Amino acid sequence: MTSLAQIAQNKKQQARDAFIEAVWAEAPLEHLADLARDAGLEPSAADAIIARITEARGDMKPTGEIPRLRRVAAKTKADAEGTQARVNAAVEKLEAESDAASSQATTAWREMVAAEAAAQRLLVVHDDGLLPPTRLPKEVHALVERREQERAAIEAHAALIAATNERNRLRGIVERLQLEQKTLLASREHSRAMQTATERAKADLAAAESRLSDAERAHAAARKGL
Repeated sequence: MTSLAQIAQNKKQQARDAFIEAVWAEAPLEHLADLARDAGLEPSAADAIIARITEARGDMKPTGEIPRLRRVAAKTKADAEGTQARVNAAVEKLEAESDAASSQATTAWREMVAAEAAAQRLLVVHDDGLLPPTRLPKEVHALVERREQERAAIEAHAALIAATNERNRLRGIVERLQLEQKTLLASREHSRAMQTATERAKADLAAAESRLSDAERAHAAARKGL
């Protein structure tokens, strides 16, 4: 059953979310003050959130420009390389064109790097819960997905190592029991007990082999997503 404290906390969180959305929507300060009060935010804390979102809003446009800037950067870089090849054949004639193309490539590349830096800053804002999913740029969404894929790959690799170690451990147990059966002279009761232990160990080994196969497939799938 939900407690009164939990209900109050949920309402405060809803009020905070409404405040953040209103800041993104550039609502009037009077309305923002009311929402901040409903969310239990001190004026200084509310101002700090407004300042961060204002800064993040400035990063939205360059982040959205990343695909275009990548194309421009790649094209101008290719143009610069082609121009440089012609300069090798006619330095004096093409020197000015080479300088211009190189300058354009450098400028475009710097813009792309700046835009990607903006995307990284937006990722931090997203992680802090200050960038609603509905406003998440495509490039930042791709960064989030990439991070999740890398985490899944690491976990899958750890599971693969653990499954391999467990398989090897059980394989050693089976081999030891089989060797004991061959080398030890034992009573009939002891032989039956040894046979039972060996069969149980073989069953555990088969299960470990199956888990290892599953871990190998999961690891391969996780790596494929990178």
